[in-house]
Amino acid sequence: MKTFAALVAVCALTLTHPAQAALRHDRLWTAAQAEAPKALETLKALVNIETPSREVGGMAELGDLLAGRLTDLGAQVEKIPAIAPAHGSVIVGRFTGTGQAKILLIAHMDTIYPAGSLAKRPFKIEGGRAYGPGIADDKSGVTVILHSLAALKTQGFCRYGQLTVMFNTDEEQTSVFSGKIVTDLAGKADVVMSFEPSTVGLEIIPRAAAGNGETRVIVTGRAAHAGAEPERGRNALVEAADIVLKTRDLDDPAKGFRFNWTQMTSGTIRNQIPDQAVISADTRHMSKAVLDDKLAQLAERLKMPLVPDTTARVDYRPGRPGYVADPPSNALIDKAVAIYNEVGGALTPVPAMTASSDAGYAQVSGKPVIEGFGLPGYGYHSSEEEYVDLTRMAPRIYLTARMIMELSGR
Repeated sequence: MKTFAALVAVCALTLTHPAQAALRHDRLWTAAQAEAPKALETLKALVNIETPSREVGGMAELGDLLAGRLTDLGAQVEKIPAIAPAHGSVIVGRFTGTGQAKILLIAHMDTIYPAGSLAKRPFKIEGGRAYGPGIADDKSGVTVILHSLAALKTQGFCRYGQLTVMFNTDEEQTSVFSGKIVTDLAGKADVVMSFEPSTVGLEIIPRAAAGNGETRVIVTGRAAHAGAEPERGRNALVEAADIVLKTRDLDDPAKGFRFNWTQMTSGTIRNQIPDQAVISADTRHMSKAVLDDKLAQLAERLKMPLVPDTTARVDYRPGRPGYVADPPSNALIDKAVAIYNEVGGALTPVPAMTASSDAGYAQVSGKPVIEGFGLPGYGYHSSEEEYVDLTRMAPRIYLTARMIMELSGR
């Protein structure tokens, strides 16, 4: 039985001698194709349970469904009750095999869509695409995991030591509750595979992902009657709006830094000049030095207010750590590229993506991590209809199952 270090060495040799890449595993490919229509039914079932991360929603219902599915596949299942603001339970399934390799698969159940979104955008299939709230991010990742395991089960494959599956409930809230669970489970594994979606058309696989956080600016003014004597007030809302306008250029994708104002709160009643406003920016960075420089620039611009006698201060709240593939992770990425090619697929490694994921929490453990095993999708976190490319279902199931086989020493 190969050790994990030996497997990484094999991956590295594959990079040096691409002609030595393994041929397609025909029985597994047949199993993956057989799983694809079943996976579509699973995907439909998952989408039809709404799981907004900021609401109770159907998280408990989906958690029960997934716990049952993992049990049926042969796992010992643990439910870890979430702590507010997270909801439901983190689902952990453990499969014990006959080998030595310890592999962790992670995906998340929660979505950004509030309850009621499904009624406006019901699950549908059109032209090789399936549509629905959260279908790509990340119910496709959950689906690929379940049916990759099913494909392996049809092969009687259990040569791993322990295969662990974790389904997270608050990834869209930066995994405030479950991030530590990801890190702890990763620390007990040899390698981690994360199942965030890829992109349609050009199917990317990232070698790095951004760290993220929330940048808040708290503006303080002075309250006054909005109709009788507004001149006595100092409008914190107006000052906050000016700050938004004069700091939009802090967004700097060329430096791997994304800075976008997304929320504003102010006032409690209509007829009072507000004495406080809070604005929040989604902030993502590939470099801590760039982050520090941009926050310093923001603080400097707050020193010259538009509205006299108002003050503003910056409150940066760090979130998920970034992910940067180390040499063992890069070897695994290139192994995945070779495997996907066996079934006519093309994965394109990219230097970085400014989206963030739980790959960052996994990498804190020091173990190799590989990201992007969900289905190719489009429209997630947007006002457009989110969809996945169903033609990639069987190849993605094959990719995941074959990676598990390779990591287990075949």
